Amino acid sequence: MRRTLATAAVALTAAAVFTPLAAAQQEPTLKLPAKVSNGGVVTVMTGPCKTFSTVTSPGLKGPITLEPMPGDPDRLHGSGPAVAESGTYTASLQCDSKTLTTTFDVGALPIAWSLGPAEIEPGGTIYLQTNIYNGGCFPKSPLTSPGFAAPMKVVGGNMGRITGDTTVITTPGTYEVVLQCSDRPESDVKTFRILGDPPTSTTPPPPGKPKPPIVKPKGAPDTGGGGTA
Repeated sequence: MRRTLATAAVALTAAAVFTPLAAAQQEPTLKLPAKVSNGGVVTVMTGPCKTFSTVTSPGLKGPITLEPMPGDPDRLHGSGPAVAESGTYTASLQCDSKTLTTTFDVGALPIAWSLGPAEIEPGGTIYLQTNIYNGGCFPKSPLTSPGFAAPMKVVGGNMGRITGDTTVITTPGTYEVVLQCSDRPESDVKTFRILGDPPTSTTPPPPGKPKPPIVKPKGAPDTGGGGTA
């Protein structure tokens, strides 16, 4: 029994010693999204690296500086803007004595954003939401629509979140909103409907042209011939 306990204790000690060592010996890799939008945000992850450089690429507007991830110092992360030109690019990073590389594409991507509610009461509030780290972009502000009582201003928040809201008009109908990215060429259109019956035209038809008055010529019927004795 004592020998069994001793063997188990040795096994636990070995596990405690070698588990961190195995984790430290993980091969580092450079991870980027397979495709990012023109001028969009590129998020980079790598590690473990004791020493490391910035991430560089012709597909980036500038080098990306890395920093340890909160709660996991062996992992490094960073982000930066991609170039506007579409194409396939190679990114590289010096991690300890190794050069890590990977490729990524820059091109047009759908814009992930929401506008709601899709059906709204007259004079109600409509909301916009998107995230630059999740397929969205920072819109050119303010957004306008014939159905808005006032232009919609957007603001940035934590973790890439972008929101905005405004009041709609009181005239029922279906209206469009165009979101144009400020940092990439893509745009997208969404619609919303203000509830109620759209107004019908009650404008009377324009009156017809009045007929010119009939002018009787001067002469015999009125003056007895119009002559003098």
